[in-house]
Amino acid sequence: MRLFGRKDKQLFLLFNESARVVVRGGDILLNVVNDYKDLDVKMAKLTAMEHEGDRIIQDLVNKLNTSFILPFDREDAFQLAQKLSITMDYITGIIDRMILYKTGQPDKQVKEMVDVLYETLLLQEKAFNLLNKVEQNKKEILKCCDKIRQLEKKQDNLYRCGLARLFENEGDPVFIIKWREVYEHIEMAQDHIQDVAELISNICIKYS
Repeated sequence: MRLFGRKDKQLFLLFNESARVVVRGGDILLNVVNDYKDLDVKMAKLTAMEHEGDRIIQDLVNKLNTSFILPFDREDAFQLAQKLSITMDYITGIIDRMILYKTGQPDKQVKEMVDVLYETLLLQEKAFNLLNKVEQNKKEILKCCDKIRQLEKKQDNLYRCGLARLFENEGDPVFIIKWREVYEHIEMAQDHIQDVAELISNICIKYS
């Protein structure tokens, strides 16, 4: 069964485009942690991308509000759109806090956390690209979602270890607070992607 019919093609494309914009935000974040310079320029690009993402989400919400027949439950669709939007907000927030708090060059811990987050963003985009043919692609979609769950556990471990290392090795409480905020935003972005994976898994079960 084809989940998205002809009349739903625009809705499907909007979901794909929204997931793609989130990955592009991840591209900028990855660049920041590996090349810590020109932060204001990079933040401006990310802010512009965030606005583009907001526009796509608004188009998506408008489509959901005006469609009488949806490819899946309206509530699931709204939650997917909301989670995608919030994930982008957290990606922007990671860089924003680095600039605002003048954290300095990200260390190996932050780079590893961002690498895990970025891998998860790519898997999320792949799952959305496959969702149009849910029955045909069910196995591959669920494989993406399962990998996202594994990466969420890995991220949680990195987050806990990072916090423990901060409190154990750093004597400056201000330094600890700065990086704890960054760690928390990476973790929260990861959590929202995990939520999307759960929603997509449920859709696969319902409609295949």
